[in-house]
Amino acid sequence: MAALRTCLLRSVTSFFRHRQRVLVTGAFKKRFLSEWIRPWQKTVAVGFGVTLCAVPITQKSEPHSLSNDALMRRAVSLVTDSTSTFLSQSTYALIEAITEYTKAVYTLVSLYRQYTSLLGKMNSQEEDEVWQVIIGARVEMTSKQQEYLKLETTWMTAVGLSEMAAEAAYQTGADQASIASRNHIQLVKSQVQEVRQLSQKAETKLAEAQTEELRQKMRAEREERAEPEPEAYLRED
Repeated sequence: MAALRTCLLRSVTSFFRHRQRVLVTGAFKKRFLSEWIRPWQKTVAVGFGVTLCAVPITQKSEPHSLSNDALMRRAVSLVTDSTSTFLSQSTYALIEAITEYTKAVYTLVSLYRQYTSLLGKMNSQEEDEVWQVIIGARVEMTSKQQEYLKLETTWMTAVGLSEMAAEAAYQTGADQASIASRNHIQLVKSQVQEVRQLSQKAETKLAEAQTEELRQKMRAEREERAEPEPEAYLRED
């Protein structure tokens, strides 16, 4: 019985010693592996980040879009679009200015005609008042003329830029942009020419009205000189 108890005690003691040795060995291995793996984990993490930074992220593009010719055609297309916009805006401003000038000319034509029709029917005060109105209309017309001439210079600059852009588009092979730009130039030139013709027609009418006014005034003066004086007529009686 004593021998059996001694044997069991030795077995239990041996079991606990073996388990403690296993636990210590396992803890040591775990700590060793953790310390050995940790630097490699940092290295791998840093290396992976550097790899991501080193690889450029680009969008998919067609092979031809990266060529110098394609880039130049794209750039010159933007230039033709910009010059066409500038030309459109300057054309609109010029047409509006010429139209306002033409209206001012026709206003002056109307005043001259009214003045001519009233020659010999107005006293000196009424004639002065009419002339003041005519002078004011002439000043307004001159102001409108200067404004449209200034805008005309800007418009001619816009035409020149558009022509150069169209030529550049042709030289780089952007045929569609070149054709569109040249067609636009021809269109605005024709539009400006139309309003110019209207203003020239108004200027011709103004010159005619002024000539008629001078003719009527000279005729009225001759008639006044040709009339016999009442005093001389009474002396003969």
